[in-house]
Amino acid sequence: MPTVPMFPLEVAMLPGEELPLRIFEPRYAALVQACLAAEDPVFGVVLIEAGREVGGGDARSDVGALARIAECADMGGDRYRLRCVMGERIRVLEWLPDNPYPRAVVDVWVDEPGEAADVA
Repeated sequence: MPTVPMFPLEVAMLPGEELPLRIFEPRYAALVQACLAAEDPVFGVVLIEAGREVGGGDARSDVGALARIAECADMGGDRYRLRCVMGERIRVLEWLPDNPYPRAVVDVWVDEPGEAADVA
C-alpha cells in the first residue's frame, strides 16, 4: 500500500480523462516538485465533498484516481502548468498530515470482470 501525494479537487475525475492544472499554492508546488523528482510522476486525485480547493480544511472522498504528469511547464516563481492523464482508480486507506502537502496511503482499486452493460 503506497503513500502518494494527493490533490483534492471540486470535480470527480475518471480513468482516461485529461486533467489540466495551474499550480500556484506553495504546498502544491512542493507536490509537483516531489512528483517530478520521482521515477513515476504520479499523484492521487479525490473529490472534495465539502469545503474549498484553496486553503485546506476540506472534507475529502476516500475514492479517486491516480494522475500522471504528461506535460509540465515551469512558469517561474513556483508556479506550474500541468497536463495530467488519469489512470488507475484508488481507495484512500489513511489520510496523513498535510505538511508539506496532502498525502495518503492508498490501494489501487482493480476493475472486476463482469458482464458488459447494454446501453442500447
